[in-house]
Amino acid sequence: MATLRPEPQEVMTVSISFHRSVAAVAALVLSFTASPAAPVTRIVVGPVALSVPDGFKDVAGKTPTIRQEASGIAIEASELPPQALHEFKGPAFLEFLQSLGYTDATYADGGLKRAGPYTYVLADAKGAQGPESRFLLVIGGEGRAAIVTAYAPKSEIANGHASRATIEAVLDTAEVLPAPAAKP
Repeated sequence: MATLRPEPQEVMTVSISFHRSVAAVAALVLSFTASPAAPVTRIVVGPVALSVPDGFKDVAGKTPTIRQEASGIAIEASELPPQALHEFKGPAFLEFLQSLGYTDATYADGGLKRAGPYTYVLADAKGAQGPESRFLLVIGGEGRAAIVTAYAPKSEIANGHASRATIEAVLDTAEVLPAPAAKP
């Protein structure tokens, strides 16, 4: 008894049609289940203003800090002397971070969608809740400079509650505020 075998071209056509159908169904499902963009709030942290997703709250302490409980992401900002914008570059800055306990510090040139001069460094560090990923941004403006440090426990990044994309989206919006008016 002879068996019928499809021509290779027929198999390829059926295979491509099947894959296109699966892709179309997946796109349709995603269009119904994708959540809308999370609401964003403009918030001031020390000398810096940022746009953050809902859920960030002030944290009491010496350094101005905000934290989102659901993701574990914390962001702190401190004023720096204006010349820091140009001095916090090169191997000396990475060595300085290493002296503070940061590991694997590296410049992430082009990692942010920002205009103007800035320095952006990715590093690891030991935090209160274990290993953390740190994102350090040095920016300037209005005759001032600031360092914004965002961090999240590596466990929260691994389980999907925090992400580099979320942190970088916030850092993209960071801007140094004008200095308060001098008191007479």
